[in-house]
Amino acid sequence: MTWLDCYFFKPNLFQKILAFLLLPLSLVYVVFAILNFHLRKKVDFQKPIISVGNLSFGGNSKTPFCKAVAKEFEGSFIVLRGYKRKSKGLVIVKNDTKILCSVKESGDEAMEYAYEEHIKGVIVSKNRELGITKAFELGAKIVILDDAFSKFHIKKFDILLQSQVKPYFNFVLPSGAYRLPKFYEKKANLIAEEGRDFYTHSFTKENPNAILVTAIAKPFRLYEHFIKARACYFFSDHYEFKKEELQALLQKHNCDTLMLTFKDFVKIKDFGFKCQVIELHIELKEHLKQELRKYIGSFYAFSGK
Repeated sequence: MTWLDCYFFKPNLFQKILAFLLLPLSLVYVVFAILNFHLRKKVDFQKPIISVGNLSFGGNSKTPFCKAVAKEFEGSFIVLRGYKRKSKGLVIVKNDTKILCSVKESGDEAMEYAYEEHIKGVIVSKNRELGITKAFELGAKIVILDDAFSKFHIKKFDILLQSQVKPYFNFVLPSGAYRLPKFYEKKANLIAEEGRDFYTHSFTKENPNAILVTAIAKPFRLYEHFIKARACYFFSDHYEFKKEELQALLQKHNCDTLMLTFKDFVKIKDFGFKCQVIELHIELKEHLKQELRKYIGSFYAFSGK
């Protein structure tokens, strides 16, 4: 685990003390979160919008979950912020079968979505209302928002993901891992719990000639794969890999293959390295699918795959 992962999920004595010392800042954070909820003007698009989010800090399988939802419904567009992208404003990443920008312009998560054949379109926009509007203009039947639970002013169907790994304290940032107070769970339309409402599968083959490199939140989620590679290296979430440093790591361990998630792969696919992708998939339980069909059916006749 990184220092930050330990602090949020398995803190030592020093980290526990630090968390309590930072509580005054967490109180300020909560006040601003509540004000944001009450002061924003409400927006109703009168079309199906599904938001997939979480209360805690990063890495709760939102991306594969959004993929799984999109796979169930034709004409799905993904709208997300595009964290750490090298562009500003609204960018259409994909429309129908065409990818329209580079990974630097889209961000790694958006490009990961763009490679999924069943996803009709992908848009990155810090202003989610603009992104939603553009998606429906381009023919979206359903808009799926990645990480937009806090956008309470937008009328939508909110799914909150709950991982099996829970934060140690029920505090908000910076004292704990929660981005919003835990009682905000009640504002969700559906709380999806791993192991009850959906299952996460990840797999790859053992390869002694590979090193595992990853730049995802909570890299300990890949724990079962650590022993399948000769060495493992963890970078900060959304890290922009450099070809030279990856080449140096391969040479250091006398390896010829990079083992990595697809989110990482889209950033280095043009580097020319031999790659082995760790497949990550979400299986939705039938009762969860039924809830989504019911919601979508309230707008127009359901059309699933």
